[in-house]
Amino acid sequence: MNMQALHTWPAAERSQVRGVLTDIDDTLSTHGKLTVASLDALDRARTAGLRRIAVTGRPTYWTLPLLKLCDFDAVIAENGASAFWLDGQGRQQALYYADAATRQQHRQQLEAFSHVMRRHFPAILPAADAPQRIGDLAFDIAENIPAIPMTQLNEVVALIHEHGLYATTSSIHAHASVLPFSKQSMSQRLLHEVYGVDDAEARRTHVFIGDSANDASMFAHYPLSVGVANVRKFLDRFEAHPRYVCNAEYGAGFVELIDFLLKDKDE
Repeated sequence: MNMQALHTWPAAERSQVRGVLTDIDDTLSTHGKLTVASLDALDRARTAGLRRIAVTGRPTYWTLPLLKLCDFDAVIAENGASAFWLDGQGRQQALYYADAATRQQHRQQLEAFSHVMRRHFPAILPAADAPQRIGDLAFDIAENIPAIPMTQLNEVVALIHEHGLYATTSSIHAHASVLPFSKQSMSQRLLHEVYGVDDAEARRTHVFIGDSANDASMFAHYPLSVGVANVRKFLDRFEAHPRYVCNAEYGAGFVELIDFLLKDKDE
């Protein structure tokens, strides 16, 4: 797919948008930090009546701070392993890819695989947030170490597959899971079961913004898809590219999208 500049997005399509689904790392955040500008853009989107859902590879135990401190309407974590939102009484509710007993069994399999990874790639360790996960196991490929070469990343992914596991990669982590879940499958489930938005309507009224290979399922499924400019660094890792691309990178690209969506409302 040839990505188009964000400013070419027709106003008639933009006017239908009712919600924003956003990746976190290197999309909403900038070099691991949430900027004042990004948080302000989230708040302006809320004021404008847009649903705001985080769709991240980060762990399940990050979700409550994101819900409470960033005021997201919902948070999807671990590339679709779980989803959380607050009900009308402010109580946290959740969806999971599998029941608790199954998740515990999968955790044991993933812990065993971590030793396999260590034997083959001693420098590639479980991510710092690995203990906070319930559905996958993330390995650090660029967060707290220099980014590993693409050839080595391919070998890491191949090793995950060789052991009967599913793999996906982000800009900072390689993820292994026992079952194949995705950002897209949980987004579709959440929107339908919690918000009563069927998939056909969601594809017309929700835009997704992201930056990396673990966003490919979202880029492929949602016609209204946007990449922050740094997505160009990873286009060779996946085939489903966003329809539009921002001029700005990282959190500034997210702000660019929100400014563009709200421009019509301000005029």
